[in-house]
Amino acid sequence: MTPNATLPSALPNLRVLEVGSLIHGPYCGKLLASVGATVIKAEPPNGGDPSRRRGPFPDDTPHSERSGLYLYLNTGKQSITLNLHDPAGRDLLHQLVAHVDMVIHDHTPNNAAAIGLDEDSLRAANPNVVIVPITPFGSSGPYADYRAGHLGTFHAGGEGWLLPNGVALDKFPDRPPIVAGANMGDYQAGLTAAVGALAAIYHRLDDPDAPAGQTVDASGQEAQLSVGYMPIQRHESEGITETRFSRYFRVGGVLPASDGYVELLTLEPRQFQGLLEFMGNPDWATPEMFSDPATHGPELNRHMREWFSQHTRERLYAEGQGHGGPVAPYYTPAAVFISPQQRERDFYTQVNHPETGPLEYTGAPFQLSETPTTLDRAPLLGEHNLDVYCGLLGYAARELAALARAGAV
Repeated sequence: MTPNATLPSALPNLRVLEVGSLIHGPYCGKLLASVGATVIKAEPPNGGDPSRRRGPFPDDTPHSERSGLYLYLNTGKQSITLNLHDPAGRDLLHQLVAHVDMVIHDHTPNNAAAIGLDEDSLRAANPNVVIVPITPFGSSGPYADYRAGHLGTFHAGGEGWLLPNGVALDKFPDRPPIVAGANMGDYQAGLTAAVGALAAIYHRLDDPDAPAGQTVDASGQEAQLSVGYMPIQRHESEGITETRFSRYFRVGGVLPASDGYVELLTLEPRQFQGLLEFMGNPDWATPEMFSDPATHGPELNRHMREWFSQHTRERLYAEGQGHGGPVAPYYTPAAVFISPQQRERDFYTQVNHPETGPLEYTGAPFQLSETPTTLDRAPLLGEHNLDVYCGLLGYAARELAALARAGAV
């Protein structure tokens, strides 16, 4: 939804300190910023968030203020520099904590304690603050201090064991497990943490006698498990350990079209019959063959790939669905960008940035009718040092300059 300055945001009085890098912590902060929270992002003074160096970059030219990953994940935030490995920087951290409602961070317990982000230190600075650690395996248990990136947490959730699937499984049945692209698990962790964070804030607002701010302990592994739980449920209830072969329905999957790919998922006899009618009841396929996919699946798929490849995605989608066949096209990012569905809903918003100029960004994945979401540009590194250290904490400009020279900010 296009931001409307005449309507209030949902959480205009929520102030958040984000001490996180790359994806899961910043995505949590981004979602809160989109509903009106003031999110102060603390970045290391030398280089800032590592996502600034990840790209993609315009014209493939690296630049710390032009990383597409950073710009997307940090819309609507303020940026300050803060060195948590410096005693003066940790003192500034706790001064900041006294002025915020929530702290988001992505440090395991031992690392958090070393830089002043442990629960005791944060509670001493502000007993009412909501603390949201987002770590690979949560802040308790034997893996609490394990470090892991997306590859580790995704496979720790079991989903990678069940991949590849579809046509990749047919062509490469012995391929080792693979990870989902685009860091999907990290985004899921950030989303999960944001839901928990808002629940903690709501509880505090809804009950004036509620205890002091609580901790929202978010685990990347458990976020992944929560959206891929069915194989575990099968193991628990049926004693069956799911594999990519037992999970994959052997007829259909990813099929080539003349201009791309479609997905076909036929699970019921009526769908098989509709598919046969759509294809003109070819002599190489019968309903009986569909009833025994383990035996006939590979043969049927070979014929269907040849037949589907002669038709466009839109024809396969429209006419296949018309015959009761569950067919859907795969769209390229370029096609999605110009999709009339997203354009009609104003999902893309042009945002101007001093380093990149105007670019279109995706908006929030939800719309609020009375308190519209907002989408402002990502900050430059340390852009809000004066606003936060001088305006919020009351430091004089010369004092801030001295802190910068000393390496604290």
